[in-house]
Amino acid sequence: MVDLEKLKKVLRGKKILLLGLKGSGKGNRSQDLIGLGLVHIGLGTILRKKVAEDPNSELSQKIVDTTRKGKLLPDEVVVPIVMERLSQSDAQARGFVLDGFPRTKAQADLLLSQINLDLVLLLDVPKAFLIDGIVRFNRRSCVDCATNFSDFDPPIVEGICDKCGGEVVKRKSENPQALEARLKSDEAQLDSFLPELKAKGLVEILPIIVEDEEMIDKKYLKKLKGKVFWVQTDKGGKARMLNYDGMRRRLYNMLAKRFL
Repeated sequence: MVDLEKLKKVLRGKKILLLGLKGSGKGNRSQDLIGLGLVHIGLGTILRKKVAEDPNSELSQKIVDTTRKGKLLPDEVVVPIVMERLSQSDAQARGFVLDGFPRTKAQADLLLSQINLDLVLLLDVPKAFLIDGIVRFNRRSCVDCATNFSDFDPPIVEGICDKCGGEVVKRKSENPQALEARLKSDEAQLDSFLPELKAKGLVEILPIIVEDEEMIDKKYLKKLKGKVFWVQTDKGGKARMLNYDGMRRRLYNMLAKRFL
């Protein structure tokens, strides 16, 4: 059993980068890390806030137009926004979890040149589940805190986020064709800078699947309509998956092993 108070103390001030393909659970793992006292800095959240604050500005129009086309914002727009947020007092004092940035090797190189990361968390989810989990099982997200829900982990009250009370919606862009293209693009971008992070000893892989020989309480397994769900793995077999509580438990155990 992890001593959460000790874990919170040792994580204070830590700089953590969260990586994973779309649908891998970055929003949920960010919430777990917020629970340990870290500040969540999500690029999507920052950009949505910029648009909401001044929807008619040139920056807001560029953000909206670019994201509607499914393209990446240029570095001259994204980088100053992210770096300014990372420099703010709450992120510096409490530490942060950063997600949604970097998306390219150039962004990764810049981040590493200016920020001494303590940890890179790589979320490992079978690719067969990424599209199914979003489309077939009705993934939806909180517009305020980005917590994800689905038929596996629905909100207690449909349409309302359990975490912050924000509106839970399904994103219009999440269709199979667009998602498949996005996943291929994201994987190629991730592969362009991940080896360097691994070489620095920063990367910890956090898998969602449960190995056959692993003994685990069923309460931590992902279920659908009351039955344990099995997913096709990237190696061609089938495996059980951890649910929200199971992933949080695995994450906290991993952090304790690394930092305590």
